[in-house]
Amino acid sequence: MIGLPILTLVLATCSEPVQSSRTTMKSLDSVPQSRLNKLATGANVCRWFRYPDPDTQEHAKNYISESEAKMMKSVGLKHIRLCVAPKYIMDGATGAVDERFATHIDNAINLFHKVGLMVVLDIHNEDRASESDPTWQDNFVKFWGTYAARLSQFDPEMTVLEIMNEPVLQGKEATWKPWSERLAAAIRASAPNHTIISSGANWGGVWGLLQYTPLKDKNVVYSFHTYDPFPFSHQAATWSGPDVVHLKNVPYPSTPESVAPLLDALKPYPNAYKMLENYGNERWDKRKMASNFQQAVDWGKKYQVPLYCGEFGVYPVASKAEHRANWFRDFGQVLSENKIGWCVWGWDEGFGLNRQYVDGKPKLDAGVAKALGLKL
Repeated sequence: MIGLPILTLVLATCSEPVQSSRTTMKSLDSVPQSRLNKLATGANVCRWFRYPDPDTQEHAKNYISESEAKMMKSVGLKHIRLCVAPKYIMDGATGAVDERFATHIDNAINLFHKVGLMVVLDIHNEDRASESDPTWQDNFVKFWGTYAARLSQFDPEMTVLEIMNEPVLQGKEATWKPWSERLAAAIRASAPNHTIISSGANWGGVWGLLQYTPLKDKNVVYSFHTYDPFPFSHQAATWSGPDVVHLKNVPYPSTPESVAPLLDALKPYPNAYKMLENYGNERWDKRKMASNFQQAVDWGKKYQVPLYCGEFGVYPVASKAEHRANWFRDFGQVLSENKIGWCVWGWDEGFGLNRQYVDGKPKLDAGVAKALGLKL
């Protein structure tokens, strides 16, 4: 976690799990519009096969019920991004598919398909040591060749394969392009008609995308993740450096006047003080947000490839609900106006819709859902 052809708001539905047998048909020479339509609105499922709590087979089997999946569809989602940590599906020492959870993941895909939701199967690596290890890299290519063959049973209209979440490769960003070509080729050899999602290095953000050139494969969507402006989206986050942890009640939109009342409390923390002061001076609003996206939009136009914002959100611990709603409203509108499909982080984590069970029923952050144009 740190995210352009026309994406209309039409979703193909299905009442039963839709599967297709493996085929020797040649690969598609573009991403079908029908699939881009389904990428219009989505949410990340963060805790099924990534940091599950509890980490048990029972959780893997029953984390999301059919009724909850139907709710996801009913609020207006057209797809989900199913985040799967490599350790739940890959033997890192050999690249073999790990069968302990593979069937549970198959069943999760079938569940979402049954209610009419496309699935982006995201191999959500967050182990930076592994991704820089040449042996692990080779094994990951082997893994994708095998796993894509398994996933090819699922309807390519309803199943998209994301190579890897947010490759970083700090200081070795140039190695990502040739490695991603190998990974895409391994997937394509086993799943000739499934759409692939790739991204740039450096956390899969806009900067990494700008350093990247499209794959030779034409049936690929290009993802970028965005949590800008960082002082707002990550205020009070304890894992994101020593400065944002001191920020709270950060306003959005921002002006020098709106942040001024918060600065005195930050005087003991000069870096945090400067961060917030700069945020105010940058005057973040919808226009600034649109400008921030423009480089990605221009990249997509240059290469004539479809783009997708696979992650975005705001940490809610110290942010005011009305400011989060303002941010999500502007973010969603800018995406829509640029015809960029999106997938909020997340369905079941606090940066986005933050599904919680209340009296045995799933409830969403109503302000975020409304701001994104979803139905409650």
